[in-house]
Amino acid sequence: MTEYTGGSVSYYTVAINNPTTETNPAYIAECNDIIEALGMNYAEGNAFKAIWRRAAQRTLGKVKAGAKPDGLYDAEKVEFFGTRLVQQSALLKEQGVSK
Repeated sequence: MTEYTGGSVSYYTVAINNPTTETNPAYIAECNDIIEALGMNYAEGNAFKAIWRRAAQRTLGKVKAGAKPDGLYDAEKVEFFGTRLVQQSALLKEQGVSK
């Protein structure tokens, strides 16, 4: 299923039928909820979304309109934002910030 919209879309949701904690009920996880719950910054959120989209396309057949089957676009996004994360972490280290 291919989708293209600026709103909420199914390729950013996944059914969790067997949660790690067995006492928790099955639920639907949403990419944005996880990003916000973990307080991800812009680079972290974009890298996470790219990995999510790539995996959802490969395993669930949930495809963003225009996405190619090779997954290269999202892999390049991960690389770009991964580089930003390295730069951000190096700057924090240089400034002596420990978070």
